[in-house]
Amino acid sequence: MAGVKVAAGKELGSLEFFAGIPAGDLAVLAAKLLPLHAVAGEVLMRQGQEAVSFAIIVSGRVEIRHVGSDGQVLAAELPAGLIVGEIALLRRAHRNATVTAKDDVRGYLGYHDAFESMLAMPILAGRMVRTARQRLAALITPIPVTTKDGTQLFLRPVLPGDSERFAEGNAAFSRDTLYRRFLSGGARTVAQLAYLFEVDYVDHFVWVVTDGVDGPIVGDARFIRDKENSASAEIALTVADAYQGRGVGMLLLGALAVTACVDDIKQFHALLLAENGAARALGDKFHARWETEGPGVLATAMVIPRLEDSSIKLQAYRQIHHVARQLIHALD
Repeated sequence: MAGVKVAAGKELGSLEFFAGIPAGDLAVLAAKLLPLHAVAGEVLMRQGQEAVSFAIIVSGRVEIRHVGSDGQVLAAELPAGLIVGEIALLRRAHRNATVTAKDDVRGYLGYHDAFESMLAMPILAGRMVRTARQRLAALITPIPVTTKDGTQLFLRPVLPGDSERFAEGNAAFSRDTLYRRFLSGGARTVAQLAYLFEVDYVDHFVWVVTDGVDGPIVGDARFIRDKENSASAEIALTVADAYQGRGVGMLLLGALAVTACVDDIKQFHALLLAENGAARALGDKFHARWETEGPGVLATAMVIPRLEDSSIKLQAYRQIHHVARQLIHALD
């Protein structure tokens, strides 16, 4: 039996989720896990059930299926190497989705003692919380918004898969637009895209605007909380060339402001090129203060914009506020 647990510990160590965890800690965890094998079509967890366990998927795919209170069904497929069922345990709530094997699935099943062992490892605890918020974000219905020229777009929190969508659709953002945003031209690297799009929704929050519910990303805006001052955050936003001048930037900045209020952030600051007239005009609408940071670069600081200063309508404001609370305080 000891040999089996050692093998299980080594197998856990081969998964990216457990990277960097000492072998001894993994052996302790493996001793508290049970083998899991499910055939294609078998339900591993059901929405609404009391949560008593989690599963580590070593091989095979699973489908996560959530039915909202309005009857809307959201489904996503997860590959091997991930943990499922941990959200309800973290939230001490009932299951919020049904998990079904898409293939023959093999892995491990753990209960509260194994879960507590994982939470006792800071690296794993941080990864679980981050992953849980990302999955909760994937269950949120995009918010319909209208630009000042009447075009309907959709606003939603960023999702990890958006890094690939952004890379594939990068032609919508010219080199000049990317340069004004990142202070350098050209495409983003894989590591940069992971940092930009795989966020924790607390210290790093990103909204994206899409053209259609499942359409391309045409704008994004983020805040990143300062390490030295938790009430202050750096912001940045980008709008695809064809959508500039239509109020998308104002909408995104307003969404950031609503979210910042939920997240106890009181002030925004940013760096931008002095030649970026559109960004300066947007900042002026929110009473930004400007200072020269260096040759051709300006620094700005502003208090969190008020709802009446933005173009966000009351209904959209309430939806944005609700989504922000869902993600930021989901695991409180």
